Amino acid sequence: VKRLHEAISHDADGGRSPVVLVNNLDPDRVTPDALFNLFSTCGMVLRVKILFAKRDSALVQFESAEQAERARMALTGCPIWGRTLLVSPSKHPSIQAQRTDAEPDSARLSADYTSSNLHRRGPAASGGRGVPLAMPSKLLHVSNIPDSMPEDGLVALFAEHGPVVKVKFLPAKADPTRAASAGAPRKMALIELLSVDKAAEAICSLHNRQVEQARLRISFSTSQSTQ
Repeated sequence: VKRLHEAISHDADGGRSPVVLVNNLDPDRVTPDALFNLFSTCGMVLRVKILFAKRDSALVQFESAEQAERARMALTGCPIWGRTLLVSPSKHPSIQAQRTDAEPDSARLSADYTSSNLHRRGPAASGGRGVPLAMPSKLLHVSNIPDSMPEDGLVALFAEHGPVVKVKFLPAKADPTRAASAGAPRKMALIELLSVDKAAEAICSLHNRQVEQARLRISFSTSQSTQ
């Protein structure tokens, strides 16, 4: 991970695109929301577009070229849906609407997240780039868990993606922006799944899932184990 950060910081944004091309997707399972959930582990995703004529490929636009490069280096080779992702720089400076966007099913092929409240981090101007980057692993960090949610409830949710190997709850951190009337701080946990592909699938499916009055936040963990 250290080498990854050094390689990115060494290469300035000059002339590079904030868009990446993602190949080798499962056309029957990929959605814009799934790609947003996965790629926003690397930066602030603004737009996602699954290619109309090539449904196993998509474009993902980030806030900056630096974040796009983080995604390329972190997620290329990531296993998911029985395939291996291929992520490469795009020649496009942004994702634009095309003629095929007028087709009946185009709405499910693209999405704009510019004003979404589902981002893991804020814009770069507000310090959103400071969140550490974690490489894909079978260990997930889950936050914003309702305080009333028991361990077996959490396990049942993630069991949609195969057996849960281990769960470890972490001390909840107080949020200074959280009103006292909002109740107890939300819990956090480390959850280990059987494999990296199952963990990636869980992020695609369960990040931003509403549980009670909270939306789960799920990323690959920077920890090496649940110990």
